[in-house]
Amino acid sequence: MKQQNRTDQLERILRERIQGGILAVGTKLPSEQAMSAEFQVSRTVVREAVARLRSDGMLETRKGAPTRVRAAAQLAETLSMPQSVEGLLGFLEVRRSIEGEMAALAAARRTEAQCRLIEVALLAIDQSTRDGGSGVQQDLDFHLAIGAATSNAYWQQFVHLFAEPIRSAIGVTRANEARRRDFAAAVADEHRQIYDAIRARDADLARAAVHLHITNAGQRIIHADQAFWQQEGGDLARIFAARALNDPGR
Repeated sequence: MKQQNRTDQLERILRERIQGGILAVGTKLPSEQAMSAEFQVSRTVVREAVARLRSDGMLETRKGAPTRVRAAAQLAETLSMPQSVEGLLGFLEVRRSIEGEMAALAAARRTEAQCRLIEVALLAIDQSTRDGGSGVQQDLDFHLAIGAATSNAYWQQFVHLFAEPIRSAIGVTRANEARRRDFAAAVADEHRQIYDAIRARDADLARAAVHLHITNAGQRIIHADQAFWQQEGGDLARIFAARALNDPGR
């Protein structure tokens, strides 16, 4: 077989693995030697296939670092962090559309292993809350796990692009919800409904559950007392914004 044909085949295999989520965003690509052995091709073929994917923006190589599946993290610097009621509600509106479709795809495509990871993240939120933690990271992990369950590398990149603004929004909404037991109980129930719909492979129900959850999150912010936003809520938004500005790749 001609070298060009081998390069085409290897490029297609790697591209499918990236698009299918087998090689997730941020994953280190195997070494040239390892891929050469696995696919029974020369290292020249490996280099050419990798170079094509790099030029398409699917892989990135930094000086002194291994080649990795590319994320759109550098674009996160251009996303503003919500620092007001209006800003947060606007961001939640965007999240509702994006994450609703993401959950629907996750419900249709998720594997058993991916479903277990979503459940693990869900249980971790509850555990963090019981331990007196904020649950912010665990809440973010729950949404990231749903993105991974779409088995589409582009959805995963999209979610990671929004990771810091989402973290900021979650930090503020969870702080507000922690002040009222009815809010906290509602959030836990909404998360469970999202997970149950994905587990049941019901795409329409998963989409609706996310829409309900994020719509309700906005309503809970609207009904927060003014003192919360002027003090704790505003302070949290500024802290998360400063953190993202100082370390956008976090």
